[in-house]
Amino acid sequence: MAAQPAARKANRKKKATLTPAERAQAKITNDHIAAARRMFGLIGFQRVTGVAGKEFVFDNQKSDVDDIFVYENIIVLAEYTASQSSNVGDHLKNKKIVYDKILNNVPTFVSFLKTTFPEAESSFASRYHQSQVIVKIAYCSRYDIEQTHKENIPGPVYLDYSVLRYFLVVAHAIKRSARHEFLHFLGIETSRLGVNGAVTVGERSLDYKGSILPEAHSNFEEGYKVVSFYADANALLRTAYVLRKEGWQDSINLYQRMISSRKIESIRAYLKTQKRVFVNNIIVTLPPDVKPLAEDRTTIDTSTLVSTAPVVIQIPDRANSVGIVDGQHRVFAYHETDPDDPGIAQLRVQQNLLVTGIIYPENTTPLDREKFEARLFLEINSTQTNAKSQLKQAIGIVIEPYSNESIAARVLTGLSRIGPLSGLLEQYFYDVGKLKTSSIVSYGLRPLVKTSGNDSLFAIWTHQDKAGVSRGTNSTALVEYIAFCVSTINNVLGAIRRNLAKDRWTADRKVANRVMSTTYINSFLIVIRMLIERGVAIEQDTLARRFANIGTFNFTAYRSSQYNRMAEKIVETYFGRRVP
Repeated sequence: MAAQPAARKANRKKKATLTPAERAQAKITNDHIAAARRMFGLIGFQRVTGVAGKEFVFDNQKSDVDDIFVYENIIVLAEYTASQSSNVGDHLKNKKIVYDKILNNVPTFVSFLKTTFPEAESSFASRYHQSQVIVKIAYCSRYDIEQTHKENIPGPVYLDYSVLRYFLVVAHAIKRSARHEFLHFLGIETSRLGVNGAVTVGERSLDYKGSILPEAHSNFEEGYKVVSFYADANALLRTAYVLRKEGWQDSINLYQRMISSRKIESIRAYLKTQKRVFVNNIIVTLPPDVKPLAEDRTTIDTSTLVSTAPVVIQIPDRANSVGIVDGQHRVFAYHETDPDDPGIAQLRVQQNLLVTGIIYPENTTPLDREKFEARLFLEINSTQTNAKSQLKQAIGIVIEPYSNESIAARVLTGLSRIGPLSGLLEQYFYDVGKLKTSSIVSYGLRPLVKTSGNDSLFAIWTHQDKAGVSRGTNSTALVEYIAFCVSTINNVLGAIRRNLAKDRWTADRKVANRVMSTTYINSFLIVIRMLIERGVAIEQDTLARRFANIGTFNFTAYRSSQYNRMAEKIVETYFGRRVP
């Protein structure tokens, strides 16, 4: 090959050489963006090309957009960041002005997009009138965002990394059918969603013929109605939700396991070859506004029934309204793909699944709903070999929220979100290189947060209704106690961390002198119990002075489950021997 002319060589820009740290950060950023794009694509959103990273000036405010995704009349502006949590706040503040301008004047912004990016004009929900277009801003951060930032800047929808990973797993399993749950996550009502260029005004309902069981024959509490009916899989896919353990709902009461792609494909193969439904029923819960109607469309008074009666079950056609307690894989096996499988597409609307539904009474709280569903799920699965103890423990948090173990689990969640242990504890299925939490809950936290004894945080908690927590009757006080536990534990751990070299406060096994392991964490938690029993004030500044030389403590002398020995040595070293 001929040599290049010298002028061309001189004009060529020399690529900057990245350091290993820069290369690692670039990979994290690129992988994060690729994951978000993959998720949006799997659930049916189209990525608008030619706009990524382009600057614009909207309403006198300069900004840019990382990505735009469109589905029917929904436009999602995606903002990516792989900055550490400490830098996210400033980034959000800089974006707030333009976010507010966009969300406060959506029709004008849609027109602005079409004129600013004319080559992509047809991509911006062009089949819909501008007043029908919904714009959402999805802020996708690779690292955790402090809750205060979210509260101060409420405009965007925060697609946290854990939520992104959750939807990516679900989307890989059920493809485009995952969009129903995702749209609900975005806060978009089904009635506002366009279909093929049209938006139907008002909420639709789905009517199914079935039967209702007299309340006297169901043995459920008063007001709960038990109905059976046949429903098409397509309707269930649009309206159903599952309280999956790795889900996005802001609740600790999540227990069902993640959807299994292998199980989905197995059932799907059966449907395609046998072309018939499974005869066993789907167990669901139904919202209180589901009305069992007589043939003349009047509401049936179930308290007057003495035998099973025929009814029409009228279900609102809205996302996240039908709770699947048992049978999620049988429903989601009918999912929509791209391109869609014509055989499954036909079965999706043609085949009816037998559904047993429990209608909630009026004024049932979300917490009561979750407790009811958890108990029902446990009843159905407790005799099966796949109902593992870990699953039962998760359900125990729902059913027995005042138990010491449940309180400990909730405190651990709080510690994982804010404070010295933030980002170090294993919370999600994809977490690698973080601390396992089961032994921390059982051996470290449960004895520390118990609602009795003179060595627990409960002993030093001042609240006018402590008895309501110990009796299990005051849920508001319980939340306050959990917050107190998180704050107090963080004070002690913060005092210890302040006296250690920064690189030692890590769960990275490659760091030889690290002090982050389940053994050390459990020992620190036992130290708190010992200090409470001694009457030592749990104040961070005071404790920081006591722990001034803890960096010289021989942590490596303690292994595995030697929690108590290590805790006793720490207390003796920095607080002296206890006088009998």
